[in-house]
Amino acid sequence: MPDWEVFDRKARPSVKQPLVTLQGSGTFSMNEASYNEIGRPDQVELLFDKKAQIIGFRPASDKSPHSYPIKPQQNGRTFQTGGRAFCSYYGIEIGKARRFAGEMVDGVLAIDLKGETRNAKRVSKPKAESKKSPRIPVELRAVSG
Repeated sequence: MPDWEVFDRKARPSVKQPLVTLQGSGTFSMNEASYNEIGRPDQVELLFDKKAQIIGFRPASDKSPHSYPIKPQQNGRTFQTGGRAFCSYYGIEIGKARRFAGEMVDGVLAIDLKGETRNAKRVSKPKAESKKSPRIPVELRAVSG
């Protein structure tokens, strides 16, 4: 007998690859796979290896003086934590969103800033054609005089 499952048309496929986006504002966004990899903590410590240019996210207690809270976003599949001061302190470029593959290394989710980045810009739907009348080039306009 078949084991039927009802498809939820609102559901999106989950991404299995841990990904971390460094937003243009300096905040970090983790996909659900990344958040699961580090054990779904309420707080993380941000780590940095200057020589290797690797950022690490380590689960932390809210009692840690160096921890940052992780907050779920409205979609429930993305989790954000602050990072602007961290990026500023270490001279990490912000201003343009960049997405990195995450990898667990000794209990730390690591992203390599030298590694290949993925385009983090959302692709928007093309705009419908305007119903306004087309613009008339300046040289074709009637000159009043």
